[in-house]
Amino acid sequence: MRRTSGIIGLALLLMVGNTQTFTHQRIGQGFIELGFGILTSNGIPIWSGVLNTGPDQDIFRVTSWNNFTAAVLGSDRVANPIAVGPNGELMWEGTGTATGGTFDVFVENTNISAAVLGNNRSAFGFRFTSTGQPVWYGAGDNTGGFLDIFVGSTNITASVLGNNRDAYPASLNASDQLLWDGTGDNIGSNRDVFRTDLATLSTTNVSQSVLGSSRFAVAVEITDSGNMLWHGGGSNTGGNVDVFRNAVNISLSALGSGIRDATAFDMDGINVLWQGRSSATGNFFDTFVNSTNLSSGVLGANRDSLPILLRGNYALWEGLGANTNYNYDVLVSQLSPALVRNPSVAAFGNTAANTRESSGYAVFEDGNTVWVGKHTTATAGKHNLFYYRWSSNSNINLTQQALGRNAESVVMAVNSQRQILWAARNAADTEWEIWLTTENVPTTLQGTVSIAGYVGTANPIVLTFQLIDPYTGSVAQTTNATVNPSGNYSANVANAGLWRVRVKAPRVLARAFGAMGIVGPTTLNFSMTPGDVNDDNTIDDADLLQVLFAFGSSDAGADVNGDGTVDDADLLLVLFNFGASGE
Repeated sequence: MRRTSGIIGLALLLMVGNTQTFTHQRIGQGFIELGFGILTSNGIPIWSGVLNTGPDQDIFRVTSWNNFTAAVLGSDRVANPIAVGPNGELMWEGTGTATGGTFDVFVENTNISAAVLGNNRSAFGFRFTSTGQPVWYGAGDNTGGFLDIFVGSTNITASVLGNNRDAYPASLNASDQLLWDGTGDNIGSNRDVFRTDLATLSTTNVSQSVLGSSRFAVAVEITDSGNMLWHGGGSNTGGNVDVFRNAVNISLSALGSGIRDATAFDMDGINVLWQGRSSATGNFFDTFVNSTNLSSGVLGANRDSLPILLRGNYALWEGLGANTNYNYDVLVSQLSPALVRNPSVAAFGNTAANTRESSGYAVFEDGNTVWVGKHTTATAGKHNLFYYRWSSNSNINLTQQALGRNAESVVMAVNSQRQILWAARNAADTEWEIWLTTENVPTTLQGTVSIAGYVGTANPIVLTFQLIDPYTGSVAQTTNATVNPSGNYSANVANAGLWRVRVKAPRVLARAFGAMGIVGPTTLNFSMTPGDVNDDNTIDDADLLQVLFAFGSSDAGADVNGDGTVDDADLLLVLFNFGASGE
Protein backbone atom coordinates (compact mmCIF):
# COMPACT_ATOMS: atom_id res chain seq x y z
CA MET A 1 0.00 0.00 0.00
CA ARG A 2 1.47 3.36 -1.01
CA ARG A 3 1.23 6.47 1.10
CA THR A 4 -0.60 9.39 -0.47
CA SER A 5 1.42 12.53 -1.00
CA GLY A 6 0.88 15.02 1.81
CA ILE A 7 0.56 17.79 -0.76
CA ILE A 8 -2.20 15.98 -2.65
CA GLY A 9 -4.04 15.11 0.57
CA LEU A 10 -3.86 18.68 1.83
CA ALA A 11 -5.06 20.14 -1.46
CA LEU A 12 -8.10 17.89 -1.44
CA LEU A 13 -8.92 18.74 2.16
CA LEU A 14 -8.71 22.52 1.71
CA MET A 15 -10.68 22.46 -1.52
CA VAL A 16 -13.50 20.60 0.16
CA GLY A 17 -13.29 22.28 3.54
CA ASN A 18 -13.33 25.89 2.33
CA THR A 19 -16.16 25.55 -0.18
CA GLN A 20 -18.48 22.97 1.41
CA THR A 21 -20.47 22.47 4.57
CA PHE A 22 -18.54 19.29 5.44
CA THR A 23 -14.90 18.42 5.98
CA HIS A 24 -13.95 15.12 4.33
CA GLN A 25 -10.79 13.35 5.44
CA ARG A 26 -9.45 10.12 4.03
CA ILE A 27 -7.98 8.20 6.95
CA GLY A 28 -7.33 4.79 5.37
CA GLN A 29 -7.07 2.92 2.09
CA GLY A 30 -6.22 -0.46 0.63
CA PHE A 31 -8.89 -2.57 2.38
CA ILE A 32 -10.24 -5.58 0.52
CA GLU A 33 -12.76 -6.40 3.27
CA LEU A 34 -14.48 -4.33 5.95
CA GLY A 35 -15.40 -5.31 9.49
CA PHE A 36 -17.04 -3.10 12.11
CA GLY A 37 -16.60 0.54 13.05
CA ILE A 38 -16.81 2.74 16.14
CA LEU A 39 -16.73 6.53 16.25
CA THR A 40 -16.23 7.82 19.79
CA SER A 41 -18.05 10.88 21.11
CA ASN A 42 -14.81 12.86 20.86
CA GLY A 43 -14.34 11.87 17.23
CA ILE A 44 -11.79 9.03 17.33
CA PRO A 45 -12.46 6.51 14.52
CA ILE A 46 -11.83 2.81 15.19
CA TRP A 47 -12.59 0.10 12.65
CA SER A 48 -11.63 -3.37 11.49
CA GLY A 49 -10.79 -4.64 8.06
CA VAL A 50 -8.52 -6.75 5.88
CA LEU A 51 -5.76 -4.88 4.09
CA ASN A 52 -4.66 -5.81 0.60
CA THR A 53 -1.58 -7.38 2.18
CA GLY A 54 -4.05 -9.86 3.83
CA PRO A 55 -5.28 -12.22 5.01
CA ASP A 56 -5.85 -11.05 8.60
CA GLN A 57 -8.67 -8.82 9.84
CA ASP A 58 -7.24 -6.22 12.21
CA ILE A 59 -8.43 -3.21 14.19
CA PHE A 60 -7.18 0.24 13.23
CA ARG A 61 -7.38 3.26 15.48
CA VAL A 62 -7.34 6.82 14.05
CA THR A 63 -5.82 5.86 10.67
CA SER A 64 -4.87 2.72 8.78
CA TRP A 65 -1.22 3.35 9.65
CA ASN A 66 -2.18 2.25 13.18
CA ASN A 67 -2.74 -1.53 13.28
CA PHE A 68 -3.76 -2.19 16.85
CA THR A 69 -4.20 -5.96 16.97
CA ALA A 70 -1.45 -7.59 14.92
CA ALA A 71 1.07 -7.59 17.78
CA VAL A 72 -1.50 -8.96 20.25
CA LEU A 73 -3.09 -11.85 18.34
CA GLY A 74 -0.26 -13.31 16.29
CA SER A 75 -1.20 -14.81 12.93
CA ASP A 76 -4.52 -16.17 11.59
CA ARG A 77 -6.30 -13.32 13.32
CA VAL A 78 -9.77 -11.82 13.18
CA ALA A 79 -10.60 -8.84 15.37
CA ASN A 80 -13.43 -6.33 15.76
CA PRO A 81 -13.83 -3.23 17.98
CA ILE A 82 -16.77 -3.32 20.38
CA ALA A 83 -16.88 -0.34 22.75
CA VAL A 84 -14.84 2.48 24.25
CA GLY A 85 -14.72 3.05 28.00
CA PRO A 86 -14.99 6.27 30.03
CA ASN A 87 -11.22 6.77 29.91
CA GLY A 88 -10.87 5.98 26.21
CA GLU A 89 -9.97 2.31 26.72
CA LEU A 90 -10.95 0.00 23.87
CA MET A 91 -12.89 -3.23 24.34
CA TRP A 92 -12.55 -5.60 21.42
CA GLU A 93 -12.90 -9.26 20.54
CA GLY A 94 -10.52 -11.33 18.52
CA THR A 95 -8.86 -14.61 17.75
CA GLY A 96 -5.43 -15.67 16.53
CA THR A 97 -2.57 -18.04 17.19
CA ALA A 98 -1.87 -16.17 20.44
CA THR A 99 -5.32 -17.20 21.76
CA GLY A 100 -5.07 -20.76 20.51
CA GLY A 101 -7.68 -20.04 17.87
CA THR A 102 -10.39 -19.15 20.41
CA PHE A 103 -12.37 -15.91 20.43
CA ASP A 104 -11.49 -13.76 23.43
CA VAL A 105 -12.44 -10.34 24.78
CA PHE A 106 -9.72 -7.77 25.38
CA VAL A 107 -9.49 -4.37 27.03
CA GLU A 108 -6.61 -2.70 25.25
CA ASN A 109 -3.88 -5.39 25.33
CA THR A 110 -5.29 -7.42 28.23
CA ASN A 111 -7.20 -10.66 27.60
CA ILE A 112 -10.03 -10.55 30.14
CA SER A 113 -11.89 -13.73 29.13
CA ALA A 114 -9.30 -16.52 28.91
CA ALA A 115 -8.74 -17.02 32.64
CA VAL A 116 -12.44 -16.62 33.41
CA LEU A 117 -13.79 -19.11 30.86
CA GLY A 118 -11.03 -21.71 30.70
CA ASN A 119 -10.60 -23.98 27.70
CA ASN A 120 -12.99 -24.49 24.77
CA ARG A 121 -14.11 -20.91 25.16
CA SER A 122 -15.79 -18.32 23.02
CA ALA A 123 -16.26 -14.75 24.25
CA PHE A 124 -17.93 -11.58 22.98
CA GLY A 125 -17.67 -7.98 24.12
CA PHE A 126 -20.58 -5.69 24.95
CA ARG A 127 -20.16 -2.38 26.87
CA PHE A 128 -18.42 -0.60 29.75
CA THR A 129 -20.09 0.50 32.97
CA SER A 130 -19.84 4.14 34.02
CA THR A 131 -16.88 3.19 36.23
CA GLY A 132 -15.04 1.42 33.41
CA GLN A 133 -15.91 -2.19 34.22
CA PRO A 134 -16.20 -4.32 31.05
CA VAL A 135 -19.50 -6.11 30.47
CA TRP A 136 -19.13 -9.13 28.20
CA TYR A 137 -20.52 -12.62 27.64
CA GLY A 138 -19.08 -16.01 26.82
CA ALA A 139 -18.96 -19.75 27.38
CA GLY A 140 -16.18 -22.18 28.24
CA ASP A 141 -15.26 -25.18 30.38
CA ASN A 142 -15.48 -23.02 33.52
CA THR A 143 -19.16 -22.28 32.78
CA GLY A 144 -20.00 -25.87 31.86
CA GLY A 145 -20.30 -24.73 28.27
CA PHE A 146 -23.21 -22.42 29.12
CA LEU A 147 -23.34 -18.85 27.80
CA ASP A 148 -23.11 -16.33 30.65
CA ILE A 149 -22.82 -12.57 31.12
CA PHE A 150 -19.92 -11.13 33.12
CA VAL A 151 -19.03 -7.81 34.71
CA GLY A 152 -15.27 -7.90 34.91
CA SER A 153 -14.75 -11.49 36.09
CA THR A 154 -18.08 -11.76 37.95
CA ASN A 155 -20.70 -14.09 36.48
CA ILE A 156 -24.08 -12.38 36.93
CA THR A 157 -26.32 -14.95 35.22
CA ALA A 158 -25.36 -18.44 36.47
CA SER A 159 -27.14 -18.18 39.83
CA VAL A 160 -30.19 -16.54 38.26
CA LEU A 161 -30.75 -19.08 35.47
CA GLY A 162 -29.37 -22.34 36.84
CA ASN A 163 -28.20 -25.10 34.51
CA ASN A 164 -28.82 -25.34 30.75
CA ARG A 165 -28.61 -21.58 30.55
CA ASP A 166 -28.11 -19.13 27.74
CA ALA A 167 -27.95 -15.35 28.29
CA TYR A 168 -27.45 -12.28 26.09
CA PRO A 169 -26.96 -8.63 27.11
CA ALA A 170 -29.12 -6.07 25.30
CA SER A 171 -28.74 -2.60 26.82
CA LEU A 172 -26.85 -0.76 29.57
CA ASN A 173 -27.91 2.65 30.83
CA ALA A 174 -26.01 5.47 32.54
CA SER A 175 -27.06 4.15 35.98
CA ASP A 176 -25.40 0.80 35.20
CA GLN A 177 -28.67 -1.07 34.90
CA LEU A 178 -28.28 -3.96 32.45
CA LEU A 179 -31.24 -5.29 30.46
CA TRP A 180 -30.73 -8.84 29.25
CA ASP A 181 -32.61 -11.99 28.33
CA GLY A 182 -31.92 -15.61 29.11
CA THR A 183 -33.17 -19.11 29.68
CA GLY A 184 -32.27 -21.82 32.18
CA ASP A 185 -33.59 -24.52 34.47
CA ASN A 186 -34.55 -21.97 37.14
CA ILE A 187 -37.24 -20.54 34.87
CA GLY A 188 -38.25 -23.78 33.21
CA SER A 189 -38.26 -23.88 29.42
CA ASN A 190 -39.11 -20.17 29.25
CA ARG A 191 -36.94 -17.28 28.11
CA ASP A 192 -37.29 -14.10 30.16
CA VAL A 193 -36.12 -10.51 30.22
CA PHE A 194 -34.15 -9.42 33.29
CA ARG A 195 -32.87 -6.17 34.72
CA THR A 196 -29.68 -6.30 36.82
CA ASP A 197 -28.28 -3.44 38.87
CA LEU A 198 -24.57 -3.92 38.26
CA ALA A 199 -23.63 -1.96 41.38
CA THR A 200 -25.52 -4.31 43.71
CA LEU A 201 -25.96 -7.30 41.34
CA SER A 202 -29.65 -7.47 42.28
CA THR A 203 -31.75 -8.92 39.43
CA THR A 204 -35.45 -8.57 38.58
CA ASN A 205 -37.42 -10.78 36.18
CA VAL A 206 -39.25 -8.26 34.02
CA SER A 207 -41.34 -10.54 31.79
CA GLN A 208 -42.51 -13.47 33.92
CA SER A 209 -45.57 -11.88 35.55
CA VAL A 210 -46.45 -9.99 32.36
CA LEU A 211 -46.44 -12.96 29.95
CA GLY A 212 -47.62 -15.81 32.14
CA SER A 213 -46.59 -19.34 31.17
CA SER A 214 -45.06 -20.70 27.92
CA ARG A 215 -43.21 -17.43 27.45
CA PHE A 216 -40.43 -16.23 25.22
CA ALA A 217 -39.11 -12.68 25.63
CA VAL A 218 -36.32 -10.62 24.03
CA ALA A 219 -34.69 -7.60 25.67
CA VAL A 220 -34.11 -4.49 23.54
CA GLU A 221 -33.33 -1.30 25.49
CA ILE A 222 -33.27 0.36 28.90
CA THR A 223 -33.20 4.17 28.99
CA ASP A 224 -31.27 6.30 31.45
CA SER A 225 -34.57 6.97 33.27
CA GLY A 226 -35.06 3.20 33.67
CA ASN A 227 -37.82 2.56 31.12
CA MET A 228 -37.45 -0.89 29.57
CA LEU A 229 -38.29 -1.93 26.02
CA TRP A 230 -38.78 -5.58 25.09
CA HIS A 231 -41.00 -7.89 23.10
CA GLY A 232 -42.36 -11.32 23.82
CA GLY A 233 -45.26 -13.70 23.98
CA GLY A 234 -46.85 -16.12 26.42
CA SER A 235 -50.13 -17.45 27.71
CA ASN A 236 -51.21 -13.91 28.69
CA THR A 237 -50.84 -12.73 25.07
CA GLY A 238 -52.55 -15.76 23.60
CA GLY A 239 -49.23 -16.86 22.14
CA ASN A 240 -48.91 -13.65 20.12
CA VAL A 241 -45.72 -11.60 20.25
CA ASP A 242 -46.24 -8.08 21.61
CA VAL A 243 -44.08 -5.03 22.33
CA PHE A 244 -43.83 -3.82 25.93
CA ARG A 245 -42.62 -0.68 27.64
CA ASN A 246 -41.99 -1.95 31.15
CA ALA A 247 -45.21 -3.93 31.77
CA VAL A 248 -47.38 -1.96 29.35
CA ASN A 249 -48.43 -3.70 26.13
CA ILE A 250 -47.80 -1.13 23.38
CA SER A 251 -48.85 -3.19 20.36
CA LEU A 252 -52.15 -4.76 21.41
CA SER A 253 -54.35 -1.70 20.84
CA ALA A 254 -52.76 -0.97 17.46
CA LEU A 255 -52.84 -4.51 16.07
CA GLY A 256 -56.04 -5.77 17.63
CA SER A 257 -56.86 -8.93 19.54
CA GLY A 258 -56.39 -11.34 16.65
CA ILE A 259 -53.19 -12.99 15.48
CA ARG A 260 -50.36 -10.46 15.73
CA ASP A 261 -46.61 -10.26 15.41
CA ALA A 262 -44.65 -7.30 16.81
CA THR A 263 -40.97 -6.46 17.30
CA ALA A 264 -39.47 -3.61 19.35
CA PHE A 265 -36.71 -1.50 17.80
CA ASP A 266 -36.02 1.72 19.74
CA MET A 267 -37.22 3.98 22.53
CA ASP A 268 -36.65 7.66 23.33
CA GLY A 269 -38.25 8.90 26.52
CA ILE A 270 -41.61 7.15 26.62
CA ASN A 271 -41.98 6.92 22.85
CA VAL A 272 -41.52 3.45 21.38
CA LEU A 273 -40.58 2.62 17.78
CA TRP A 274 -41.71 -0.82 16.68
CA GLN A 275 -42.81 -3.00 13.78
CA GLY A 276 -45.94 -5.11 13.63
CA ARG A 277 -48.48 -6.86 11.50
CA SER A 278 -51.96 -8.34 11.97
CA SER A 279 -55.28 -8.38 10.17
CA ALA A 280 -55.56 -4.69 11.15
CA THR A 281 -52.58 -3.94 8.84
CA GLY A 282 -53.71 -6.31 6.10
CA ASN A 283 -50.90 -8.54 7.43
CA PHE A 284 -48.35 -6.10 6.01
CA PHE A 285 -45.42 -5.15 8.25
CA ASP A 286 -45.97 -1.56 9.38
CA THR A 287 -43.85 0.87 11.41
CA PHE A 288 -45.36 2.37 14.54
CA VAL A 289 -44.52 4.92 17.21
CA ASN A 290 -46.62 3.96 20.21
CA SER A 291 -50.06 3.29 18.69
CA THR A 292 -49.58 5.48 15.61
CA ASN A 293 -49.06 3.70 12.29
CA LEU A 294 -46.44 5.70 10.38
CA SER A 295 -46.31 3.62 7.22
CA SER A 296 -49.73 2.43 6.06
CA GLY A 297 -50.95 5.70 4.55
CA VAL A 298 -47.53 6.64 3.23
CA LEU A 299 -46.68 3.38 1.47
CA GLY A 300 -50.11 2.27 0.30
CA ALA A 301 -50.92 -1.26 -0.82
CA ASN A 302 -48.51 -4.22 -0.90
CA ARG A 303 -46.20 -2.54 1.54
CA ASP A 304 -43.34 -3.55 3.77
CA SER A 305 -41.51 -1.33 6.24
CA LEU A 306 -38.64 -1.49 8.69
CA PRO A 307 -38.06 0.82 11.71
CA ILE A 308 -34.52 2.13 12.16
CA LEU A 309 -34.16 4.79 14.87
CA LEU A 310 -36.09 7.20 17.07
CA ARG A 311 -34.64 10.53 18.24
CA GLY A 312 -36.78 13.12 19.99
CA ASN A 313 -39.63 14.16 17.70
CA TYR A 314 -38.38 12.21 14.66
CA ALA A 315 -38.50 8.57 13.57
CA LEU A 316 -36.35 7.06 10.81
CA TRP A 317 -37.68 4.09 8.90
CA GLU A 318 -37.56 2.36 5.51
CA GLY A 319 -40.23 0.95 3.29
CA LEU A 320 -41.77 0.22 -0.08
CA GLY A 321 -45.28 0.02 -1.43
CA ALA A 322 -47.54 1.08 -4.26
CA ASN A 323 -47.07 4.75 -3.31
CA THR A 324 -43.28 4.51 -3.79
CA ASN A 325 -43.64 2.68 -7.12
CA TYR A 326 -42.24 -0.29 -5.20
CA ASN A 327 -38.89 1.40 -4.72
CA TYR A 328 -37.34 0.86 -1.30
CA ASP A 329 -37.07 4.32 0.28
CA VAL A 330 -35.83 6.02 3.43
CA LEU A 331 -38.49 7.99 5.30
CA VAL A 332 -38.43 10.42 8.24
CA SER A 333 -41.57 11.00 10.28
CA GLN A 334 -42.05 14.05 12.46
CA LEU A 335 -44.24 12.94 15.33
CA SER A 336 -45.86 16.23 16.36
CA PRO A 337 -47.23 17.85 14.34
CA ALA A 338 -47.42 14.71 12.23
CA LEU A 339 -45.49 15.02 8.98
CA VAL A 340 -43.51 12.53 6.90
CA ARG A 341 -40.81 13.19 4.31
CA ASN A 342 -39.06 10.93 1.84
CA PRO A 343 -35.31 11.76 1.51
CA SER A 344 -34.98 9.21 -1.30
CA VAL A 345 -37.55 11.00 -3.44
CA ALA A 346 -36.02 14.37 -2.51
CA ALA A 347 -32.69 13.11 -3.85
CA PHE A 348 -33.78 11.10 -6.89
CA GLY A 349 -37.34 12.13 -7.71
CA ASN A 350 -40.42 9.91 -7.78
CA THR A 351 -38.93 7.57 -10.34
CA ALA A 352 -40.13 4.37 -11.95
CA ALA A 353 -40.18 1.04 -10.16
CA ASN A 354 -36.88 -0.64 -9.33
CA THR A 355 -34.81 2.48 -10.07
CA ARG A 356 -33.84 3.46 -6.51
CA GLU A 357 -32.87 1.70 -3.29
CA SER A 358 -32.10 3.27 0.09
CA SER A 359 -31.23 2.44 3.69
CA GLY A 360 -31.26 4.71 6.73
CA TYR A 361 -28.55 4.87 9.35
CA ALA A 362 -29.03 7.79 11.77
CA VAL A 363 -31.55 10.52 12.55
CA PHE A 364 -30.92 13.49 14.83
CA GLU A 365 -33.13 15.61 17.07
CA ASP A 366 -33.76 18.14 14.28
CA GLY A 367 -34.81 15.50 11.74
CA ASN A 368 -31.55 15.57 9.79
CA THR A 369 -30.63 12.10 8.58
CA VAL A 370 -27.65 10.04 7.43
CA TRP A 371 -28.58 7.50 4.77
CA VAL A 372 -27.20 5.55 1.83
CA GLY A 373 -28.98 5.19 -1.49
CA LYS A 374 -28.55 4.40 -5.15
CA HIS A 375 -30.32 5.39 -8.35
CA THR A 376 -29.91 3.90 -11.78
CA THR A 377 -28.78 7.23 -13.29
CA ALA A 378 -28.20 9.81 -10.52
CA THR A 379 -25.58 7.63 -8.81
CA ALA A 380 -24.80 5.31 -11.72
CA GLY A 381 -26.37 2.42 -9.82
CA LYS A 382 -23.92 2.77 -6.91
CA HIS A 383 -24.88 3.39 -3.29
CA ASN A 384 -23.81 6.91 -2.30
CA LEU A 385 -23.73 8.50 1.15
CA PHE A 386 -26.27 11.29 1.77
CA TYR A 387 -26.96 13.85 4.48
CA TYR A 388 -30.60 14.95 4.49
CA ARG A 389 -31.65 18.31 5.97
CA TRP A 390 -35.20 18.28 7.29
CA SER A 391 -35.63 22.07 7.27
CA SER A 392 -35.03 22.37 3.52
CA ASN A 393 -36.19 18.88 2.49
CA SER A 394 -32.93 18.52 0.57
CA ASN A 395 -29.90 16.25 0.44
CA ILE A 396 -26.14 16.60 0.16
CA ASN A 397 -24.44 13.75 -1.68
CA LEU A 398 -21.40 13.33 0.56
CA THR A 399 -19.83 10.67 -1.66
CA GLN A 400 -19.80 12.95 -4.68
CA GLN A 401 -18.72 15.92 -2.55
CA ALA A 402 -15.78 14.05 -1.01
CA LEU A 403 -14.63 12.03 -4.01
CA GLY A 404 -15.87 14.00 -6.99
CA ARG A 405 -17.44 10.82 -8.37
CA ASN A 406 -19.97 8.10 -7.65
CA ALA A 407 -18.66 5.19 -5.58
CA GLU A 408 -20.22 2.31 -3.70
CA SER A 409 -20.36 3.60 -0.12
CA VAL A 410 -21.23 2.15 3.30
CA VAL A 411 -21.65 3.77 6.72
CA MET A 412 -19.54 2.28 9.51
CA ALA A 413 -20.44 4.58 12.43
CA VAL A 414 -21.99 7.95 13.35
CA ASN A 415 -21.47 9.85 16.61
CA SER A 416 -23.46 12.50 18.48
CA GLN A 417 -21.37 15.26 16.87
CA ARG A 418 -22.69 14.11 13.47
CA GLN A 419 -19.34 12.85 12.32
CA ILE A 420 -19.62 9.93 9.93
CA LEU A 421 -17.13 7.09 9.59
CA TRP A 422 -17.70 5.52 6.20
CA ALA A 423 -16.04 3.60 3.41
CA ALA A 424 -16.09 3.98 -0.36
CA ARG A 425 -14.69 1.95 -3.22
CA ASN A 426 -11.61 3.42 -4.85
CA ALA A 427 -11.59 4.74 -8.42
CA ALA A 428 -10.53 1.32 -9.75
CA ASP A 429 -13.35 -0.34 -7.73
CA THR A 430 -10.85 -2.83 -6.30
CA GLU A 431 -10.49 -1.73 -2.66
CA TRP A 432 -12.15 0.28 0.08
CA GLU A 433 -11.02 3.69 1.26
CA ILE A 434 -11.93 4.83 4.79
CA TRP A 435 -13.30 8.34 5.22
CA LEU A 436 -14.29 10.57 8.11
CA THR A 437 -16.81 13.31 7.34
CA THR A 438 -17.54 16.13 9.78
CA GLU A 439 -20.20 18.82 9.52
CA ASN A 440 -18.25 22.06 9.37
CA VAL A 441 -19.99 23.85 12.25
CA PRO A 442 -18.46 27.00 13.86
CA THR A 443 -15.51 25.63 15.84
CA THR A 444 -13.12 27.01 18.43
CA LEU A 445 -10.17 25.48 20.22
CA GLN A 446 -10.21 26.90 23.72
CA GLY A 447 -9.01 26.25 27.24
CA THR A 448 -6.36 27.16 29.76
CA VAL A 449 -2.60 27.03 29.31
CA SER A 450 -0.33 26.85 32.31
CA ILE A 451 3.18 28.31 31.94
CA ALA A 452 5.20 28.19 35.15
CA GLY A 453 6.45 31.66 36.13
CA TYR A 454 4.63 33.42 33.30
CA VAL A 455 2.99 36.76 34.19
CA GLY A 456 2.11 38.12 30.77
CA THR A 457 0.92 41.54 31.88
CA ALA A 458 3.29 43.49 29.62
CA ASN A 459 4.41 40.95 27.04
CA PRO A 460 1.58 38.44 26.39
CA ILE A 461 2.25 35.13 24.66
CA VAL A 462 0.60 34.38 21.32
CA LEU A 463 -0.02 30.67 20.74
CA THR A 464 0.27 29.30 17.21
CA PHE A 465 -1.76 26.15 16.68
CA GLN A 466 -1.03 23.84 13.77
CA LEU A 467 -3.84 21.42 12.95
CA ILE A 468 -2.28 18.41 11.24
CA ASP A 469 -4.02 15.81 9.10
CA PRO A 470 -3.39 12.54 10.98
CA TYR A 471 -3.19 10.50 7.77
CA THR A 472 -0.99 12.63 5.52
CA GLY A 473 0.93 14.44 8.27
CA SER A 474 0.37 17.72 6.41
CA VAL A 475 -0.41 20.97 8.23
CA ALA A 476 -3.99 21.67 7.17
CA GLN A 477 -4.70 24.77 9.24
CA THR A 478 -2.82 27.34 11.33
CA THR A 479 -4.59 29.54 13.86
CA ASN A 480 -3.43 31.91 16.61
CA ALA A 481 -4.66 32.82 20.08
CA THR A 482 -3.38 35.26 22.70
CA VAL A 483 -3.04 33.98 26.27
CA ASN A 484 -4.66 36.38 28.73
CA PRO A 485 -3.25 36.99 32.24
CA SER A 486 -5.52 34.24 33.62
CA GLY A 487 -4.02 31.73 31.19
CA ASN A 488 -7.13 31.38 29.04
CA TYR A 489 -7.14 31.31 25.24
CA SER A 490 -9.58 30.86 22.36
CA ALA A 491 -8.68 30.19 18.71
CA ASN A 492 -11.05 30.02 15.75
CA VAL A 493 -10.77 26.83 13.66
CA ALA A 494 -11.54 27.05 9.95
CA ASN A 495 -12.54 23.41 9.45
CA ALA A 496 -13.96 21.04 12.05
CA GLY A 497 -12.56 17.52 11.84
CA LEU A 498 -10.05 14.99 13.15
CA TRP A 499 -6.72 16.71 13.81
CA ARG A 500 -3.43 16.26 15.54
CA VAL A 501 -2.48 19.49 17.28
CA ARG A 502 0.90 21.13 17.69
CA VAL A 503 1.18 24.42 19.55
CA LYS A 504 4.19 26.75 19.73
CA ALA A 505 4.69 30.24 21.08
CA PRO A 506 7.61 32.63 21.50
CA ARG A 507 9.84 31.80 24.48
CA VAL A 508 8.16 28.46 25.26
CA LEU A 509 8.70 24.88 24.06
CA ALA A 510 6.22 23.35 21.62
CA ARG A 511 3.58 20.86 22.72
CA ALA A 512 2.07 18.15 20.49
CA PHE A 513 -1.16 16.21 21.01
CA GLY A 514 -2.55 13.09 19.39
CA ALA A 515 -5.51 13.09 17.05
CA MET A 516 -8.76 14.41 18.44
CA GLY A 517 -12.12 15.42 17.07
CA ILE A 518 -12.29 19.21 17.02
CA VAL A 519 -15.95 20.04 16.42
CA GLY A 520 -17.71 23.11 17.83
CA PRO A 521 -16.28 24.55 21.07
CA THR A 522 -13.46 22.11 21.95
CA THR A 523 -11.53 22.38 25.21
CA LEU A 524 -7.81 21.61 25.36
CA ASN A 525 -6.07 22.41 28.64
CA PHE A 526 -2.31 21.99 28.79
CA SER A 527 0.95 23.28 30.21
CA MET A 528 4.01 24.69 28.44
CA THR A 529 7.64 25.05 29.45
CA PRO A 530 9.20 28.57 29.28
CA GLY A 531 12.79 29.42 28.42
CA ASP A 532 13.11 28.82 24.67
CA VAL A 533 14.22 32.37 23.98
CA ASN A 534 15.57 31.80 20.46
CA ASP A 535 12.58 29.56 19.50
CA ASP A 536 14.61 26.56 18.32
CA ASN A 537 12.48 24.27 20.56
CA THR A 538 15.40 23.52 22.90
CA ILE A 539 16.48 25.35 26.05
CA ASP A 540 20.25 25.54 26.00
CA ASP A 541 23.27 27.86 26.12
CA ALA A 542 21.96 30.01 23.27
CA ASP A 543 18.87 30.92 25.30
CA LEU A 544 20.90 31.59 28.42
CA LEU A 545 23.27 33.91 26.55
CA GLN A 546 20.41 35.85 24.96
CA VAL A 547 18.90 36.54 28.38
CA LEU A 548 22.28 37.57 29.80
CA PHE A 549 22.99 39.95 26.90
CA ALA A 550 19.53 41.56 27.32
CA PHE A 551 19.69 41.63 31.13
CA GLY A 552 18.19 44.80 32.57
CA SER A 553 16.44 45.77 29.33
CA SER A 554 12.83 45.52 28.17
CA ASP A 555 13.72 43.27 25.22
CA ALA A 556 10.51 41.34 24.52
CA GLY A 557 12.42 38.49 22.92
CA ALA A 558 14.26 37.70 26.15
CA ASP A 559 11.42 38.53 28.55
CA VAL A 560 10.61 34.92 29.41
CA ASN A 561 7.99 35.64 32.08
CA GLY A 562 6.33 38.47 30.17
CA ASP A 563 6.54 41.16 32.86
CA GLY A 564 8.25 43.70 30.60
CA THR A 565 11.75 43.46 32.10
CA VAL A 566 14.63 41.04 31.56
CA ASP A 567 15.86 40.23 35.03
CA ASP A 568 16.66 37.46 37.50
CA ALA A 569 13.19 35.93 37.11
CA ASP A 570 13.80 35.31 33.40
CA LEU A 571 17.30 33.96 34.02
CA LEU A 572 16.01 31.53 36.66
CA LEU A 573 13.33 30.17 34.30
CA VAL A 574 15.96 29.39 31.66
CA LEU A 575 18.26 27.77 34.20
CA PHE A 576 15.44 25.75 35.80
CA ASN A 577 14.35 24.30 32.43
CA PHE A 578 17.84 24.03 30.97
CA GLY A 579 18.26 21.00 28.67
CA ALA A 580 14.56 20.54 27.98
CA SER A 581 13.26 20.09 24.41
CA GLY A 582 9.82 20.57 22.89
CA GLU A 583 7.61 18.14 21.04
